[in-house]
Amino acid sequence: MTIETLTPHPEGARYSVRSLGSSDYVHLRRLETEIWSGDGAGELCPHYLRLCTELYRDWCFLAFDGERPVGYVLNFVAGTTVYCATLAVHPEYQKGRVNYLLIRATVSKLLNENVEECRFLVEPGNDDARSVHNALGARVVEEVKDFYGPGDTRLWSAITRKDLERVRARYTRLKLVS
Repeated sequence: MTIETLTPHPEGARYSVRSLGSSDYVHLRRLETEIWSGDGAGELCPHYLRLCTELYRDWCFLAFDGERPVGYVLNFVAGTTVYCATLAVHPEYQKGRVNYLLIRATVSKLLNENVEECRFLVEPGNDDARSVHNALGARVVEEVKDFYGPGDTRLWSAITRKDLERVRARYTRLKLVS
């Protein structure tokens, strides 16, 4: 799956999003360093990233500005539940279209698969991410203390098949109007 924007980037490149491939491991590692090196939680385990490129590549997406990888979303499947564990965008591209395109790729995949629930992992204070999840119909279903370490709290917000069908109806209406 590849998703491209209709509007070119100001410098002329176009954003695109596609599923991961095995060779994207190197891109994920570089982005990890660029995005998380100053963060208290730190970088993800390299083995975790390799699992994404080998076992969950159809569920994980990488965003590009032209040829440059600028963000990713990592999703994992367990039965009919999908776990959206990480969405990360390079600091130069945050608060822009890249976040939207990565969520759009995930939602498109969810709509086309036999999924009963999708859970999003998020920090309680990440209002931008939580507002996107809320727009999809997500509700907080669990608060987990000490998730990545002592004092680290994360929330699991969930959308159900019913929520996804409402998103599908909205998406279909928008496509017909435009």
